[in-house]
Amino acid sequence: MNAEIIFLRLLHIVPGVIWVGGIIFFAFVLQPVLLKTGSEHFAPVMQKLLKPMQALIHSSAWMTIIFGLAMAFRVRDPLFDFLWSTNWGIAIVLGFVTALVGYGLGLISGRYSKKILAASALSSQEPEVWDLQNRSMLFSKMSALFVVLSVVTMAIAQHI
Repeated sequence: MNAEIIFLRLLHIVPGVIWVGGIIFFAFVLQPVLLKTGSEHFAPVMQKLLKPMQALIHSSAWMTIIFGLAMAFRVRDPLFDFLWSTNWGIAIVLGFVTALVGYGLGLISGRYSKKILAASALSSQEPEVWDLQNRSMLFSKMSALFVVLSVVTMAIAQHI
């Protein structure tokens, strides 16, 4: 393995850890705790947290995807025959697809979070706000599960 591949792997893996860890923390720790503390805490915390959290998640996700694609172009043959003719390639493609699905589900969750902030500014006891919170949590948990599945798929790719 040469220095270029090592560098690309680091630029792929480190942001990937941040992306996956951030989503897991948000989906399985922060959102449930905020919902348990009540709506009077949910909106103020989310107003302060949403922009930096989304910036971190989006930038780390895009870095992970871009450097993963860069490695795919550098590691194997340029015609991508290996993606369809080897178990390694199929696992990498599945990992890529599940990562994109996870990212898309995270985008949906983020849109619900923005709607929650807008709706909770009007009234925190509306059933609409609770419905939006439940939807946001559902999509963020599904997003986390898909990106974890992506990591598992790519991690085992070279061993199958």
